[in-house]
Amino acid sequence: MLAYLALTLFGVSAKVETDVVYAKVAGVDLMMDVYHPNPAPSGKAAAVVVIHGGAWMGGKRQDMAELCEAIAKKGMLAATVQYRLAPKFKWPAMWDDTQTAVRYLRANANKYGIDPNRIGATGASAGGHLSLMLGSTDTRDPNAEHFKGFSSRVKAVLNLFGPTDMANDYPPQMDFLFMQVLGKPKAQAAAEIKEASPVTHMKKGAAAVFTIHGSTDPLVPVNQVKRLDDALKAAGVSHTQRIIDGMGHEIAKTKPEAMKAMEEGLNWLVTQLK
Repeated sequence: MLAYLALTLFGVSAKVETDVVYAKVAGVDLMMDVYHPNPAPSGKAAAVVVIHGGAWMGGKRQDMAELCEAIAKKGMLAATVQYRLAPKFKWPAMWDDTQTAVRYLRANANKYGIDPNRIGATGASAGGHLSLMLGSTDTRDPNAEHFKGFSSRVKAVLNLFGPTDMANDYPPQMDFLFMQVLGKPKAQAAAEIKEASPVTHMKKGAAAVFTIHGSTDPLVPVNQVKRLDDALKAAGVSHTQRIIDGMGHEIAKTKPEAMKAMEEGLNWLVTQLK
């Protein structure tokens, strides 16, 4: 689900460390760009993992630069992360990589001046989906090579039109995605689809969520928000949602209500990660 994230953000640019290698997996150097808080806080900062969209097959971490600048302007560190993409790499490679990125930040909390107990996540489209997975699960692979002993779970999730229930609402023409990402047809991938659906994992202790979604999103049906809301309510987990009337698969700068929701969502992250 290709994401267009249009944000009008102003202010002094944050200090940025680019091309930071956080792990090497399957011969791939996985990198992140780290945006330091600006202004710098007096003590340890909160951190936010920022995840790009692109249907788990495309996109790049630099797509999220404006959002990272906005997060840094709120006094939090932002780390926009690379992850392995389909079809070369199949699920759960993307999930594992974003979990590794969280553990990297925790393992290097002193280096970056962050509080390892105050890490959140945000992302657009496929990045929203992966952010929700970070908020509802801990390390998937018990034999994970990197940063053992550190948790992969985040404390709060700002979900920008991310898929929440891969088993429902999508038309048959989207089935090609299942083959590309999961490596098998949808009809043969029930277990993988369940595992890859954030609603499957929502239970007590999951991260609070703030969702922004367009009412006319043509790629991720808006009913996905209801499915997420139902799962979070059943688990007793807080969920705030803003459905933007007439907005598609984007955060549209032409819609004041969308920009207002983004500002609200960023302030919500600050509050959640205090």
